[in-house]
Amino acid sequence: MKANDYRGKRFGHLVALERVESSPQGRAVWKCQCDCGNTTYVRSGNLQSGAVKSCGRKCPLHKRFSTHKMTHTRLYQEWTGIKSRCVYSGSNKYKYYGARGISMCKEWEESFSTFAKWAMENGYADNLTIERRDYEGDYCPENCTWIPKSEQSRNTHNNLLLTYKGKTQILDDWCKELNLDYKRTHNRLKKLGWSVERAFTESVNVKKRNIATREKYGGDEIE
Repeated sequence: MKANDYRGKRFGHLVALERVESSPQGRAVWKCQCDCGNTTYVRSGNLQSGAVKSCGRKCPLHKRFSTHKMTHTRLYQEWTGIKSRCVYSGSNKYKYYGARGISMCKEWEESFSTFAKWAMENGYADNLTIERRDYEGDYCPENCTWIPKSEQSRNTHNNLLLTYKGKTQILDDWCKELNLDYKRTHNRLKKLGWSVERAFTESVNVKKRNIATREKYGGDEIE
């Protein structure tokens, strides 16, 4: 039976980093990173069942979490999500954040209560999500705000942030502004490796394209 791959997944206050040798009983054991900064080794069954959620009884986070009583709130999940993608190399999103130099400020990383206080004082609501004003900047009070999730989807690693004639915005906005076909322009940039200026300004060679189509499929050219 194939063992589950838990790499980068969160279990309570633990993030699974890598699988190590099996236990004497033959069960998979995972090296995990706790939110407090410690590492621990946990059997996969205990992760899956929720029997183990931190690095142990002496984990300094126990008292802190029981004090704020927000472990199961959406705000807490926002905090753990940021921390996971910025700090833990085992996270499947780390390559888009921590690996690119995007960090979580120390006061937030070390204290959920500090993060929660900032959030409540700056317009947090459960229907909002955190947004970095500077897409290349860190998660910190000076660079973050709360916006509807539908707006954040425009500013993710999946979007192309492009500068043209001194102005920077995502590809979708450029296509709307310049009346460009999004799919064609995206292919020029990503698949063909064209420069931004060439992708935005070079006209479509309809005749050449139709000749290639006719040679492949037959039929007459359509101008």
